[in-house]
Amino acid sequence: AGSSAHALAAAVMGKHSKNNNERAFFSHAERQAAKYGRHSSGLLGGHNTAGGNFVDTGWGSHKRTLDSDAMKDLDACSLTLVPCVDPVITPKGVVYDKQVIYQYILDRKAEIERELRAWTAQQEAEAAGAASEAARAADQRVEEFVARQEGLSKSDLASRRPSDPSSSGGAVGALMGRTLVEDTGKHAADTSFWVPQLTPQSKSLLDKPDGVVRCPITNEPLKLKQLYPLSFTRADESLTSAETLAKPRNERYICPLSKKALSNTNPAAFLRPSGTVVSVSCVDSIIKKDMVDPFTDPPTRLKEKDIIPLRVEGTGFAAKTDEKALKVTKTDVMGF
Repeated sequence: AGSSAHALAAAVMGKHSKNNNERAFFSHAERQAAKYGRHSSGLLGGHNTAGGNFVDTGWGSHKRTLDSDAMKDLDACSLTLVPCVDPVITPKGVVYDKQVIYQYILDRKAEIERELRAWTAQQEAEAAGAASEAARAADQRVEEFVARQEGLSKSDLASRRPSDPSSSGGAVGALMGRTLVEDTGKHAADTSFWVPQLTPQSKSLLDKPDGVVRCPITNEPLKLKQLYPLSFTRADESLTSAETLAKPRNERYICPLSKKALSNTNPAAFLRPSGTVVSVSCVDSIIKKDMVDPFTDPPTRLKEKDIIPLRVEGTGFAAKTDEKALKVTKTDVMGF
């Protein structure tokens, strides 16, 4: 009975190893594996076996960098990361779901309007402050002129002006009506900097907002008229759209020319005249020979800008991943 209970507990908890444990800290083996990459394994050739080493089979290597689970699907929306119901594509090859990107554009326009109103109010406040300061300086010059005409000294003129606690040069700290500190020295700003009226105030200034709605992936200007609808060829035409989206990533769509599945390992391109998506290999071997879109009636002459490669996140293997396509320009545009 004891052995069966132990076996049941082991089956429920699972096998503990160097890479599967409940410790709240990194072990030496985990640190060594993390030092060399991603894919730590106890399989044949792994560092847990005889002859294995961390350099070749640590948590990654020069050949294997990321799992395919970390890569966006070819037909997935670049914002929601789920397969598109109504896909559209930008001139840079970024795929979005139509409803999602339309909502993003509307929300971004509303946000730009709010930012523009706040920036306009800041500009008006700065102009009003500058005008007030100029008027105060003019009044002070008039007072000094009158004082010189009357033969008054600077101390006499200062006694005429109303006292300003903020410019008195001292510091008084009080709490609930009780004076905690009173510093009247000329260095009060340095020795009693913690007193509220001497605390430095950071003035946050707003930059003029960019009035252009930009693509959240490439930071390029995003326009509705440049969102072209995509037409994928289903691997099984008998399935509905919902059933197709429920299929695995490599079983949803195929190239209409080669009949091969479209994926990150078999990237695709978009033909703008017909909206058809074909594999890049067929574009190079068939389409570019005559530069004609065979899916229109009659066939349409193509230009280079009419062939848009779909942006591919990568495959998980360095040899198949285009690092230039993975590079994203830094942007301050906020999404959802």
